[in-house]
Order: sequence, then structure tokens, then C-alpha cells
Amino acid sequence: MLFHTTQFLIFFVIVYSLYRVLPHRGQNLLLLVGSYIFYGAWEWRYLSLILFSTTVDYFVGHLIEGSESKAKAKKFVYLSLFVNLSLLCVFKYYDFFAANFQTLMGQFGLEVHPYFLNVALPIGISFYTFQTISYSVDVYRGKLKACRNYFDFALYVSFFPQLVAGPIERGVRLLPQIINPRNVTTNDLMEGLYAIMWGLFMKVVIADNLADIVIPVFDGTDVSHGGLILVAIYSFAIQVFCDFSGYSLMAIGLAKMMGITLMDNFQRPYFTKNISDFWRKWHISLSSWFRDYVFSPYYIYLQKRAYLKRFSMGQKHAIAFFATLFITEFLLGLWHGAGWNYAFFGVFHALLIWAYYYTRKPWDKMNGLLQTLLSFQLVCVGWLIFRSSSLEQSWDLFLGLFSGWNVEDETFVHALRSLVFLTLPLLVHELWAEKKDRKYVIMLAPASIQIALYSMIVGSMIVFGQFGEKKFIYFQF
Repeated sequence: MLFHTTQFLIFFVIVYSLYRVLPHRGQNLLLLVGSYIFYGAWEWRYLSLILFSTTVDYFVGHLIEGSESKAKAKKFVYLSLFVNLSLLCVFKYYDFFAANFQTLMGQFGLEVHPYFLNVALPIGISFYTFQTISYSVDVYRGKLKACRNYFDFALYVSFFPQLVAGPIERGVRLLPQIINPRNVTTNDLMEGLYAIMWGLFMKVVIADNLADIVIPVFDGTDVSHGGLILVAIYSFAIQVFCDFSGYSLMAIGLAKMMGITLMDNFQRPYFTKNISDFWRKWHISLSSWFRDYVFSPYYIYLQKRAYLKRFSMGQKHAIAFFATLFITEFLLGLWHGAGWNYAFFGVFHALLIWAYYYTRKPWDKMNGLLQTLLSFQLVCVGWLIFRSSSLEQSWDLFLGLFSGWNVEDETFVHALRSLVFLTLPLLVHELWAEKKDRKYVIMLAPASIQIALYSMIVGSMIVFGQFGEKKFIYFQF
């Protein structure tokens, strides 16, 4: 059930109409049932995975909290990690590693025939498994109490606005909003409708129209026009931002209309001045998850290893930092999909962050606009790797950038015009929001200006919007 379909509109109108008249406990049960219906509309059989993950971590939380020692509590944390990561690895990565094992053995002349699952990736599994893992770890760290009501916890795991593509919420943020009664204010409604409208515009007008430029280049075989490849790379940079940020905004808006505040997932990442800051503002719920549950604990672990004691403090820090950064970004890249291009996408960003860390003094002295422009170019190289179907294709497309330029080619001219035309309203909105440091920036304008702008946005969606079955890019992750 996609947010921009009539099916979802009918679903949400029914759920929301009941939600506004029910008491708190009734609201929670309604949202839980609605969330399972929402997910079941994709594939009802995979509801069993959500139920299994929910049940395991609900009881794990109580076992952690009731443990008489940290050592025993840690064993239950390991149980949560084992169950959730096993689900993720089996359904998302098993066939990928089985195929690579088969290829590797073939290099040594050994013919092996591993069993392949050949099952569709359960939608949202990368998101809700990380959400349940963070809950168990945070209970272990003493950041929150184990949830007493099973149905409240089940709603935390399956809350439909952010179930299939995030934001990845923490228990410390979302659970109190579920457990306690909620009050929907007029401002909540206004901000919620704004987020839904602007997110929908980003998706159906900007992202889906840019997809018509991106798909022929990345899914085709013609790499003879360097200019068209470059336009396609820039188009994908804007497409993936509008597609994913648009989904996150719609999720935030839907939740806001129910009195629930989800975390911001994007904070104008293309305006950042370095690659490190980019990851603080891009897919914030994921990057902060890896920071808190992978990078920080593993860095501390490495710092305490005996084999590093012979090094000076500075050397020990440099070794631990690089090793932790490399592993974290490698896993973050692989989280996006079972493919070596995703893994290398993570490694590429690890190298960029490491390079910035050791060159930040001269880098930070450069003109601020130049920093932003250079950072964006580096990010776009990463998107080339990310969007390609393989590392071989990304290399072919990269080489193709330097050949076959023809600025009079009709396909190139049309693609370039479309990119400029579609990016312009986004750029104006983002610059305005950056200047005012306000997410819902149109709400600052006089009423007459607001009405005019809202009318233009809605009109653009009617005229240029693609309301077909183009799924959100991050659904595949």
C-alpha cells in the first residue's frame, strides 16, 4: 500500500476517522490492527516475521531488566542480536553469499550447488529489526524501562507510517508517545498536512519524473554519451533525496496528525560542507543508529585491546578510528542491499570521511560555497556506485563520462532541461528553509502567499505528478 495511491487514502481516512473518536487505549489497538493490515497488504505471510521479532524482543526486554547481573543481561542482548540479525541475514543476504561462495569455489575448480531460498525480500525488514535491536540494547544500557504492555510494544515495532522505510525510531522516543495519551493540536494538523503535501510533491513530481532520466541510462546499455550520463547521475542524486526524504516527510506528517512526533530523517544534506557532516544530515535515523550501536561500542572495544597497547595514544586512536570507520561504513553500505556495489559505496564513504579527518584544516579554510559544491560532487560519485547494478557498470559509466559529448543531442538537451526545471522548486524551498532554519518554512509567509504557494504545489501534482506504481527506492532495502 503506497502512500500516494487511492488505496492508502481510503485506508487512512477510515483509520483516522475512527482514531479521532476513540479513547487512548482504543487508539492504540486501532493503530496496531491498522498497521498489520497495512503491512499485510504487501505480503500477509511476512507478518509472522514481525510477530516473531516483536515477541522475542518483548520478552528479552523483561529478561534483561530482571537479570541479577550485567553478564546475564548481556546474554539476553546477544539473543536479541542473534534472532534479529539471523532473520535479516537469511532473508536478505543468504542467496547473495551463497552465490558468491559458489563463484569462489568455481575459481578453484570446485563445483558446488548451494541451496538458494529464492524468496522475495520482506519489505521493511531492515528497518523494524534495527528498531527492535535498539530497544533491547537501550534497556540493557538503562536508557528505558522494559515495556509492560505487549500490544504497546507491538505498535512500537509496527507503527504503519514508518514501518516499511523508517525513520528508524528508538524506544526512548516513540514508546512514551505510544504509552501515554496523545493530544492532537491545530498546529499538529497544520504541520502534518504540510509535511504530507511537500513530501508527496517531492515524490510524484520531482523524484518520479527524474526517474525517467535515470532509468534509461542505468538500466540500459548505451554509455556512449558522457553528458547524458552526467545528467543521469545528478538526476539520481536529486531523485533519491526527494524519493526518500519525501517518504520520510509523509511518514512524519501522518504521525503528526495523530499526535506522534517522529524524528527528522533529513536536514538539507546537500548543503553540508564536508562528507562527515553529510552523514549527520542524511538518513539521520540510520547513520545515528550505526554511530550509537556499531561505531561507538566497537571503537571503545578496539581501544582496550592488548595488541594496541604498544602504540602511542595518537597511533592507537588512528588505528582504532580507521578500523571502526571502515567496518561501520562497510556494514552501512551493505545494509542497503545484497550487492558488492552497496558494500563498496560504504567503503568509498569511509575513505572520504577518513580523508576529510586528516585534511580538515586546509579543507575548512576553503570558501564555504566551494566546500559545499565539492562535497556534492563526491557524494554524486558515491551515488554512481550506489545506483549501478554492479561495480563493473559503475566503472563503465564513470569512463563513459569522458567521451561522446554532444551538447546538441536532443535527448541530452531534454534531460538537462528537465533536471533544471524539476530541481528549481526544490532548491528554492531548501534555500529558504536553510536561511530561516525552519522545516515548514512556507508557514512563515503571509496567508495570501501561503495559499498561492500551496495552490501551485497542488496544481503541479495534478499536472506533472506520476501517481502510478513507482515504489519508493528505499522499500528494496
